[in-house]
Amino acid sequence: MSVVAYMFCAEQGHLRITAEEDGVNMSRVVQHANNHALVWHWGMSWPSPLSDRDGVFALVVQPLENGECIMSVESIEHDRAPRREGVVRLHARRLMRFKPLSPTTTRFTITTVFDLGGSIPRFISDSFTTPVAARAPLDALRYFNQVKAAKSFEAADAKELGQLLVLDTDNVRGKRDPDPLEAKLRTFVDRSAVLRGARSTCPWIEVLLKEVLRNRLRVPKGSMKALEEFTEEDARKAGRGFANALVANATAEAAVDEWVMTYPALSELEQRYPFVRPMMNAVASSILAQVAWGVKFRAYLGAGVSAADALSDAYMINEFYVMGKVSTANGLMAMVGANLGFQVLVVFIQTQGLKKDKWRTALVEMLSVVTFTKPGLDAYRVASGAEQLPGAAASPLMEMLYVKGGELFFEAIPGLVLQLVAVLLAKERSTSAYVSIWISTASTALTATTMFWDNDTDPGVRKRNPDAAGIVPDLDRGTAFAVIFVMCACQIVAKATATALLVVTNGSWLLGYIIADHALHFAYRASRRDVVAYLSLPPRASYVVAPIFRTVLKAIADFTGSPLLRVPLLCGGSYWLFNLAMSQASVFVCVHLYLKHAPGDGVEKVKSSTLWTGASCLSAAWLVTFLYFVFRVAVPRLRHTLWSWTSGRQAVHQYFLERESDEGKFGIFTNNLLLWESDIGEEVKAWTAENWARWSEEKPPWFKVEVVPDRFLPVGELQQLGTSKKSIQIQLSQFIEGVGQKDEVVMVAPSYFSNVIVKKNLGRQISDKEVAELQRAAASSAAAQKEESERVAKLLSEIGSICITRKRASGDKLFGSVTTKNISDALRERVAEEVLTSKAAKLSVVGVKGDIKTAGSYECELSLPQGVTAKFELVVAGSDEECAT
Repeated sequence: MSVVAYMFCAEQGHLRITAEEDGVNMSRVVQHANNHALVWHWGMSWPSPLSDRDGVFALVVQPLENGECIMSVESIEHDRAPRREGVVRLHARRLMRFKPLSPTTTRFTITTVFDLGGSIPRFISDSFTTPVAARAPLDALRYFNQVKAAKSFEAADAKELGQLLVLDTDNVRGKRDPDPLEAKLRTFVDRSAVLRGARSTCPWIEVLLKEVLRNRLRVPKGSMKALEEFTEEDARKAGRGFANALVANATAEAAVDEWVMTYPALSELEQRYPFVRPMMNAVASSILAQVAWGVKFRAYLGAGVSAADALSDAYMINEFYVMGKVSTANGLMAMVGANLGFQVLVVFIQTQGLKKDKWRTALVEMLSVVTFTKPGLDAYRVASGAEQLPGAAASPLMEMLYVKGGELFFEAIPGLVLQLVAVLLAKERSTSAYVSIWISTASTALTATTMFWDNDTDPGVRKRNPDAAGIVPDLDRGTAFAVIFVMCACQIVAKATATALLVVTNGSWLLGYIIADHALHFAYRASRRDVVAYLSLPPRASYVVAPIFRTVLKAIADFTGSPLLRVPLLCGGSYWLFNLAMSQASVFVCVHLYLKHAPGDGVEKVKSSTLWTGASCLSAAWLVTFLYFVFRVAVPRLRHTLWSWTSGRQAVHQYFLERESDEGKFGIFTNNLLLWESDIGEEVKAWTAENWARWSEEKPPWFKVEVVPDRFLPVGELQQLGTSKKSIQIQLSQFIEGVGQKDEVVMVAPSYFSNVIVKKNLGRQISDKEVAELQRAAASSAAAQKEESERVAKLLSEIGSICITRKRASGDKLFGSVTTKNISDALRERVAEEVLTSKAAKLSVVGVKGDIKTAGSYECELSLPQGVTAKFELVVAGSDEECAT
């Protein structure tokens, strides 16, 4: 703490006199007793008619016995700084307290009172208090960044460094002649230990940062040089490419990710200096919050597109009423209302669990819904890197995706179809109707594209789900966005036109097609045990939500073809691709049915040549952009996801079983229990019990106890944590899906206990004392079981080998094969131990997948209860004589 206090003293001790002794603007030391006590005189001229101000302040630093440190600053009178005529003396008092929380963390508390004196009202003086008080923690941050070594520099420090970099250069970034930014940057780098270290090996670091901070959009110029070959000119090119990355991405993190991947030298730089990435993320966030085309632009664009779509809908509703098409106008109004209702539902769910300002936040969100600015507000939060509020149901990104998905399903898609139907039935087709259709198409395509884009390019999503997210390349993202937008637009126009043509031809045919299509869809899902949504919901709610969830996803996939829906947890690659093909084929089928069967009813049909030409052009444009997306845009590593047969259930299992990091595996708890508990629940429970103590001690940021179901917590953890959301402790008498296994102790809601458990005799209430007895019994049983497993393992190691005979076909090839059941039967003949018959004993042959089909010697592993593994040799021979030898 004395180091921090001395930083303030030393800073004041080196104040430079900025004017003559009798001048007004000054900042000078008038008494410097020691490093812990000094007095300084400060003065500043004010514009007329306000009087000039000065003040005399005494600073004292006092370390405390408990390791804390207090620094006080207070106005005083001093002989060397007498009052002067015409200058008002201001008064201030400041108390700063430094409390060490850990070797790397300090709590800094500051209290400040500032009085400008004279006739200036108190509320104006108070308005100066906050910025004056804010300078102290900023000075502390600057000091620590000056002295903190790279080896102890953490991500939070790097974030602060980036914020300070933007803040300290804010007033000079736009000036060029002379260029004060260069001098500011040199000073900043000189004062930062980590940046000085980076400059020692990369002397061009200041040039890179200068061009980044200038933030001017230019034609991008790449450089594929490695770090050792990187020059000052290459750094200038890379720095100028930063603004382009900010424009092309929804979030600061995604922009920095693209920027780093574009220049191999920068990728090497962040590997050598880990502080670079979080520092540049902070720089990007700060710049996006300031520039006109940054966060504000994304917010205005989102709100503008939404408002334009709403205005076009309002215009068409009015037109339909004028034309006497009341049912069409009412239908369009109902769609707009359904979309707003869905957004209100999202707001309600999102704000119900908020820890503070719940109703105020909900009111602001509701206001954004009714003013059609909710999409813009969501875009602003995502682009500015807003954190998920404590207690909120979803992150800002997921909230934005839900709102956009609802907008597509409830308003954009049906509204576009309805407008097309109205045009097809109109006796006179006005230009305004076509304009409205094209606005709706562009808005829908943009929504579908940005939904996919924001999710796929988000670094956090890519880290959590590397098997599906990241199909967009790191280079040339502008072209990729344009291709995906055109592909989605062609899909939207094609499917909406086909649907409208079928409505006009025969509405009952459309109804029959929808029923058959969705029946086929659910049959496919049911055959793969993949109906339930991945959303983490209670079992009964899961079954209610599942058909709604799948219907919405299928409709969006049908009409937009968004690549986002290819992931296994949504539609899956194979079904997504099948949907695209069916949608394109349906255009030609519906054109044929319209031309042959649509009734005239006094309305002139659209010309045959127009329809066939339009359908052909649309399909050709879609096919070209789709193939370009598959073979030129999609990252080869993830290209297979476009046609993968992996189901959502299989994907959830793979996420847990194939990922190596605990963070990746922990994501299993964010998925619906019905997708994985019956298959891998025991493995998850064992893994959780094995690592829980370590997680509790290390407290990694992804370790969130509240997302872990009670039955997957280690024994006794429920009693230690307390159960705020569930209050009845019971022991189940039989397995209940989504609740627990037979004899398992779980916590349930009182209503569920009285209405289900008691009425159906599925369990009994159990006390903490009984649970403790069960735990002791379980621990004793586990110890005995482990002892028995170790005895059997030792016995197996002493029996030598197990031999099984099979007739040979030719050479070492066998007639038939040797299965694990054959091996188990042979093993039990040699070792008659009860533990070998338990379900917990699992046999495997090392290096062999499936059955054994050749003679020879093999090593077998037998997994016994309580984590004990036994090994033995297996010999597969052609006769008993070979076994004997």
